[in-house]
Amino acid sequence: MDSNPIDKIKINLNDSIQSKKINSIGDQTKLEDVAQEFESLFVYQILKSARQAKLSENLFSNQGSETYQSLLDQEYAKTLSKNQSFGIAEALIRQFGKK
Repeated sequence: MDSNPIDKIKINLNDSIQSKKINSIGDQTKLEDVAQEFESLFVYQILKSARQAKLSENLFSNQGSETYQSLLDQEYAKTLSKNQSFGIAEALIRQFGKK
């Protein structure tokens, strides 16, 4: 038996310390990602409500085009929330962050 059990414990302890450091760094980025995603979802709901409030029916409107329009609105919402600051993500980070 070449391996010493104490050496295995040292390795496991070092791995757990390193993973805790990585997890604490990862928690802040997870919070930022979740806050950004929530802001995107909020913007999507705004776009969805705006589409439902239309005054006239589109000539080529059908269930298929509504599905693709919904997917397009989701992408618009992600792009808008990424490029424009609505302040929702920042407020969530301030509220739930450790600072």
